[in-house]
Amino acid sequence: MEYKFPKNFLWGAATSSHQIEGYVKNDWTEWEKKTAVRNSKKGVRPVLESLQKSASNPDNYLSDCMYSPESFKYWKQDVQVIKDMGLKAYRLSVEWSRIQPEKDTFSKEGIEYYKNVLKELKKNNIKVVLTCWHWTIPLWLVEDNSLLSKNVVEYFTKYVEYLYENLSEYVDYWITINEPESFFFEYLHGSWPPGRKNIFLYMKVLYKILPSMHIESYKLIKGKDKDIPVSLAKSFVYVSEYNGFFLNKVVKDITNWFVNYSFTDKVKEYMDFVGVNFYFHNKVGILGIKNDNDKVSDMGWWLKPDKLYDLLKLIDNRYKLPMIITENGLADSRDEYKSWWIEESVKAMHKATEDGCNVFGYLHWSLLDNFEWDKGYWPKFGLVSIDPKTKERKIKQSGVFYSKIVKNNGII
Repeated sequence: MEYKFPKNFLWGAATSSHQIEGYVKNDWTEWEKKTAVRNSKKGVRPVLESLQKSASNPDNYLSDCMYSPESFKYWKQDVQVIKDMGLKAYRLSVEWSRIQPEKDTFSKEGIEYYKNVLKELKKNNIKVVLTCWHWTIPLWLVEDNSLLSKNVVEYFTKYVEYLYENLSEYVDYWITINEPESFFFEYLHGSWPPGRKNIFLYMKVLYKILPSMHIESYKLIKGKDKDIPVSLAKSFVYVSEYNGFFLNKVVKDITNWFVNYSFTDKVKEYMDFVGVNFYFHNKVGILGIKNDNDKVSDMGWWLKPDKLYDLLKLIDNRYKLPMIITENGLADSRDEYKSWWIEESVKAMHKATEDGCNVFGYLHWSLLDNFEWDKGYWPKFGLVSIDPKTKERKIKQSGVFYSKIVKNNGII
């Protein structure tokens, strides 16, 4: 059976600035210095013996270390490998700290870096999906209480305005913020900077501050160009109950609303499309999460790519908006499951389009093996590996497999 997509379907891949660039200072680089040794003692899943050496090295947990792709320096190689794979789109993010190193200073060097990258992408007919902010915070804003600053919305909107004024001619789709729900780790779990553990602060950040940051930046961009597509990238989880017991269904419904809709409903009038990040299918009930885990990623995540279909149907039913998969992937150091994951995801996506969902693109996470936050560099999400000494980009077998799908505009 063939799984063909519309002619202008956007096949691509995604990255974020802090995870690939290096050569920057922000709240995360400072946090890494404090936590690298602690994180190195956690190790990895026992079956991944080949990764134990790098995972137990504290340097692995510093974003700017030998394992970094150093895309700030080697960005032309990134564009070249995108071309070599035949990708039609690239999602990348801008590093706020690089653009605005001081509260009252915008960096010409910083904006020129991104301008050069975007020019090269456009020269090669690669659509640009630009994320304004992928979590990291400038040190001057940290001194002003980070996201809890009374001026954070104003600061962010001015930053986005500067990006628009300098980069808009090269951007095809704007993403304001990435995965707002992930601030759970910053303000509730406490494992990411600033390491707060306060449910009230978390609720304030998630349901007041982040929506305002998105809405105000959305209105700013649309006020300058009403036709340019603007949205955010939201992590969605397909949730089901692990058996038919009534209370388990209640837990499922509550969980589904909280993780998928509670934030998005607040900003739904300010989205031109839905940016769908999909990694998880969780079975839940009164005893918590009880997944089958018959096949898992290196990070222990249950692999159910076919559930992308069910998730897309739910999102379509609720929001009636075009959708693009802004992230979708797995940590797979042996490149054992990635081709299978991509194939099953493409089939699920195709089935959703056949059933009426308007899905206009797929951006695999990630283009490159990169820095996976508190896990460091040992998780390998990339379609492309990085030689730690030469920084050579090498397309993996899964990357070759994906490039064939791109060339054929589907699976044939």
